[in-house]
Amino acid sequence: MTNDEILEGAFSLIFEPLEAITKFGKEMVCSDGSVRQCFPVLAAWIADHAENEMLHGLKRMGCAVCEVPVERLGSDAEEVHPTRDYEKYARIAQQYFDTGDEEFATSLSTVGVKMDRNVFAGISRVTIPHLFKPDILHNVYLGLFKHMMQWIEDFLKKHDRQDIFDEVWKSLPPYPGFFVPRKAYREVTQWQGKEMRNLGRCILGVLASALRRPAPAQQVPFRNAMRCVRALVDFSLMAQYQSHTPETLDYMEQYLKDFHHYKDVFQEFRTSKRTREDADANDERLRLELDRQLKNVGRVPPVRRRQLLDANRMQRVGEREDILRSQSHFNFIKLHLLVHYCSHVRRFGNIPMYSTDVGELAHKVQIKEGYRRSNKNDAARQILFYYGRVHAVSIRMLTLHVLQAQKPGCGGLSGDAERAFLSEAGQSQSPTGPTQAGDPRPRRLLRARYANVDSFRQLSRNLDIPVERIFEELVRYSRRSLSDHHRLTEEDERLRAMPVEQFGQLEIPVQVFQGTDLYDMHHARTTGKKSFRNGAPRNDWVWVTVGSTSESGALRGRLPGKLLGLFKLRTDTVSGTDTVVGTKTVHRLAVVEILQATNSGRIVDTHGLVKVSKRRGTSERIDFWIVDIMTISSLAHLIPEGDGQWLVNSRIDLRTFNEIY
Repeated sequence: MTNDEILEGAFSLIFEPLEAITKFGKEMVCSDGSVRQCFPVLAAWIADHAENEMLHGLKRMGCAVCEVPVERLGSDAEEVHPTRDYEKYARIAQQYFDTGDEEFATSLSTVGVKMDRNVFAGISRVTIPHLFKPDILHNVYLGLFKHMMQWIEDFLKKHDRQDIFDEVWKSLPPYPGFFVPRKAYREVTQWQGKEMRNLGRCILGVLASALRRPAPAQQVPFRNAMRCVRALVDFSLMAQYQSHTPETLDYMEQYLKDFHHYKDVFQEFRTSKRTREDADANDERLRLELDRQLKNVGRVPPVRRRQLLDANRMQRVGEREDILRSQSHFNFIKLHLLVHYCSHVRRFGNIPMYSTDVGELAHKVQIKEGYRRSNKNDAARQILFYYGRVHAVSIRMLTLHVLQAQKPGCGGLSGDAERAFLSEAGQSQSPTGPTQAGDPRPRRLLRARYANVDSFRQLSRNLDIPVERIFEELVRYSRRSLSDHHRLTEEDERLRAMPVEQFGQLEIPVQVFQGTDLYDMHHARTTGKKSFRNGAPRNDWVWVTVGSTSESGALRGRLPGKLLGLFKLRTDTVSGTDTVVGTKTVHRLAVVEILQATNSGRIVDTHGLVKVSKRRGTSERIDFWIVDIMTISSLAHLIPEGDGQWLVNSRIDLRTFNEIY
C-alpha cells in the first residue's frame, strides 16, 4: 500500500462521521436553550502550504485556489487566474485510469495537478478551493520575511552598509512584546516564527537608518529598496487586523501593488546557484581576456594600464548584473499567495483566526504547560486531564463573572479563589489595575519606590540634575498645567521642605487596538544613572501629550521623550497668595527629556516614518520638562539615526501604526 493510499484511507475515516451529519443534519442545543436541526460543514483546513499541496494532490509550487502557472507566480497582483475545479480534475483522472490516454494526464499536469486523489473530494456542501486559508506564520513571517532578509543582506553587502545595519540593530530600545536584539543580525544562526515576527516590527526603521545619506548613484536604489520593504511590512500589518473596512482592504491591495512595483530592486539577489556560477564564469573569462590583451600589446604606460583595468572592471560588473537579472525571477508560491488575502477577508472575515499561529501558540497551553506539571510518567494522559480541568474551570469562571456582573452594584468577580486558580493554571489576570470612580479605564500607577528618598536634595542627586533646575521646571509646570487654586508655591525654601517620593517604574494601561475593554500594560522604567539588572542604565522612551491632535503633524499632538525620573510630591493647596493649611494635594510627576518633531512631524515619503531630534538651543543646561504622568500615553519606540536624530518606529505594533500612519 502506497503512502497516498494510506493518507486517503485515514482521511476517509476522519470525514465519514461528518459526511452523514452534513447531509442529514443533527439536533443540537443552541446557546438560547432551543433544540435545532444543525448541518455542520467543513469550512476551513488550517495548514502550511506543503501540507495543502499534498492533500489537494498538487505539484510543487501549485496554488490550491487558482490555476496560476509557475512562471507567473511572481507577476503583478492584478492578474486574475481561473479558480480550480477539483471535480473536473477528478473526472479527467478517472478518464485517464479508464482509457490510459496520456492526453488526460498532460491536461492535469499543465495546471499543476498530480494524478493523486484530492482527500477533500466528495464531501458534501464543501467548495474545495475555499478550504485554503492564508497562513501569516508560514507565508509571511517564515516565508516572505526570510526571503526579504536574504535580499536585504545581499543589498547591504553590495553597498557596504552591513556594519551600519548591525550597529543600528544592536541599539534598538525595549518595547512591550519586543525582544531586544543582543547580537548583530549576521551573528544569528537560526530564525523562528517569534524572531521573524519581532523582525517585522523594526526592519523598516533599521533599514532606513542604515541607508541614510546615500551617494548620488545610490539614491534611486536606496529609495526603491525602502519602498519595497515598506510595502511588504505595511501589508503584513494590515493582514493582522481583527476587522476590516473597504478602506483597509484597498490599502492592502495598494501595498501589494507597490511591493510588486519596487521589488525589481532586489531581483539580482533572487538567483540560483547555477546562475551565480554562470556569472562567475563570465567574470573569469573577461579577466583572462584582459590578461591576454595586455600580453599581446606588450609594455603599456601606467596611465593606459589603469584605464584598461577600469574599463574591464566596469564591463565585468555590468555583464554580471545583466546575467543575474536576466536569469533571476520572483516565481515562488509564497509570493503569489498574498493575492488571495483580500478576497479571503471579503468572504470569510479576518485572517489571523485561520493562521497556523493558532495551533502553534496553543501548544504552550494545551501541551507544554501540562507536561511541565506532570510527573513525566504516562505524561500524555496527565496532559489531557490537566488541560481538560483548566478549560472546564475557565469556562465556569467566565460564567461566574457574567452572573456577578448582572447584579446591581457589582463590577465582576474577584477574590482569593480566582487568583489561586489563575496562579495554578499559569495564567494572569487582565492587566487593568484599579480604576477611578466613574471612569472604566485603568489608572496609571507608580511602582518601584526608592528607599531613603524624601527630599528634593536626594532626588536631585539621583537624577544628576541641580535642585535649582528642578524647581525652575516645577514652577513652569505649575503655571502651564495647574489652575490658580492648585498651583505650587514658587518659593525655593518652601519647595525644599515638601516631602518627595521617587519611583523607578510607571505602569501605563494602553487600550488594545480594535479592542473595547482590553488593555496592555506598558511598564516605563527609569533608573537615572544607575544600572538596570547589572547592565547599562535604562530610561525608556515615552509618548507625552503636549498639544491638540492638530499639532505636530502625524504625531497628533504628542512628542516622544526620554523618561529621566518619576516622583510624587505632596503639597499644601495654594489659593492666590494664601496657603490652605491641612488641604493636601498629591502631584504624580515625571521628568522627561522631550524631543522635537523634524519637518513639522510630516511623514517622510521614502520610508513612511517621522523624524525627531533633540531640541536645539543655545543653553548648555539639561533640557527637560516636568509633566503629569497622565500626559504620558504609552511607551515609544525610536530607532537611532545618528547626530541626535531618531526615526519614530510606527510599525512596532498595530495601535501605533494606526495612530501615526
